Amino acid sequence: MAKQVLTNVAVTFGTAATDISSYVTSITLSTTAAEVVTSAMGSSSVTRIQGMIDNSVTLELQQDYPTVEKLFWDAFSAGTAVAMTVKPNGTGSASSSNPSYAFSVLPTSWTPVNGAIGDLATVSITYPISGAITKTGTGA
Repeated sequence: MAKQVLTNVAVTFGTAATDISSYVTSITLSTTAAEVVTSAMGSSSVTRIQGMIDNSVTLELQQDYPTVEKLFWDAFSAGTAVAMTVKPNGTGSASSSNPSYAFSVLPTSWTPVNGAIGDLATVSITYPISGAITKTGTGA
């Protein structure tokens, strides 16, 4: 079984697909589905189906006011969903070893200042994804 260490995740954000990879220190793309019970009268055990899918993305970023803060403040202030892409192995073409995940996030919060004296200025965000995640890449 192949193992992988994440060192080159490519992340773009916004309508201009701004590459924010050099500011990202951690990323988690999550997808979950609601559990819908389908048991009916006379059933002796619970049966289920997958319901609505809910997705989110969590980022840890190094703050940079001319780039990161402006980009995310503008997105938050606009109040609409923003395009985002994630590729685990850099900016190369989407493939089975470098799938591309494209989606739109809804910026629901923004913390422009975070940290203590002597700390690196960082930002932690978790945004809900509006709609589906589109995965592309050969064999993906």
